[in-house]
Amino acid sequence: MIEKMDFEQGPIRPPSEARSFLLRITRNCPWNQCLFCPVYKGRKFSLRKVDEIKKDIEAAKAIADSIKELSFRFGFGGEINSQVISSILNDPEKSHSHKNLAMWMYYGTNACFLQDADNLIMKTDDLVEVITFLKENFPEISRITTYSRSRTIVRKSVDELKRIREAGLNRIHVGLETGHDPLLKLIKKGVTSEKQVEAGKKVLEAGMELSEYVMPGLGGQEMWKEHAIDTALALNQINPNFIRLRSLRIPE
Repeated sequence: MIEKMDFEQGPIRPPSEARSFLLRITRNCPWNQCLFCPVYKGRKFSLRKVDEIKKDIEAAKAIADSIKELSFRFGFGGEINSQVISSILNDPEKSHSHKNLAMWMYYGTNACFLQDADNLIMKTDDLVEVITFLKENFPEISRITTYSRSRTIVRKSVDELKRIREAGLNRIHVGLETGHDPLLKLIKKGVTSEKQVEAGKKVLEAGMELSEYVMPGLGGQEMWKEHAIDTALALNQINPNFIRLRSLRIPE
């Protein structure tokens, strides 16, 4: 009997995961020093226990079943249409995670994004166990993605990454930001361009899709040219599946 009808979610996800099922498996960021990122400042990183994550997955499954039951009660035969969604979104008793899952079912993306900032920091066995359990409870999920840091990825072997991919993780989102080493040092990224390239190549060798994020304007007037050239050089060496741009915002 699942008593909990709620599950934990983190603060952000990539824009391309706007219609994904969001599931938090680590809290905050283990590095948390990048000058341009205010998201996790003042928050402590922690690994969630596998059993705790599994309970969240079971809660999400119970919520999904209740949403389907609501559809049947409305006479829609399990279809998650606008009337079902409207009923859930306008119910003040429903949690944010409940509403997120309902919208995910409505859009039918079959995609899940694992939060927060760097989930490959988990032990490989633990991450594989979580992804396997997620797929068992939601067999309709065809794409599972996550954020990770290059510095963390390079510590995994290609065989470990392949195990994670075989469990179901299809895509990794990485914040490259820049390929210019002095700029990486200035923004306290905690990694070199060489390691960024090494990490990207490992992800691709393991058979996963790779989405690299670049921040135009990060070099300012002083390093704009080196930022552009060295970033292009790094991306050409990696050859990721996706290159996405992040707007630069200067926090106070």
